[in-house]
Amino acid sequence: MAALRAAKQALRREIKGRVAAVSDQEKLRQSRVVSQKLFRHPKYLSSQRVAVFLNMHDEVRTEDILQDIFKRGKVCFIPRYFTKSSRMDMLRLKDMEEVKTLPLTSWNIRQPADEDHDREEALTTGGIDLPSKLLFI
Repeated sequence: MAALRAAKQALRREIKGRVAAVSDQEKLRQSRVVSQKLFRHPKYLSSQRVAVFLNMHDEVRTEDILQDIFKRGKVCFIPRYFTKSSRMDMLRLKDMEEVKTLPLTSWNIRQPADEDHDREEALTTGGIDLPSKLLFI
């Protein structure tokens, strides 16, 4: 088990180094390529309830995806992670303006506050047509 943990840590360090070596301009270019492919995908086009993450600096930029979701009238859900737990809720985001009002976590990720109980939770209100993990396969 210790060997596996050490291998995972080494792999994470290597990937982190590779990602850090990619320029912001190149990350933006690649993010646009991903977004354009998504916008043409039949599963995305037919979906009405979409889950997407709000990106960190070193991840695929999702702002264009969020804007497209709202432009097409789809329902958008974003994750809320709970500290010291494996629990994650998928909560509704109503528009792009709302993104700016979300608090930052200790990891610098915008997400609804733990005490925000007024949002629709995807899994209790009909599920999700397109989970975010499928967006980037």
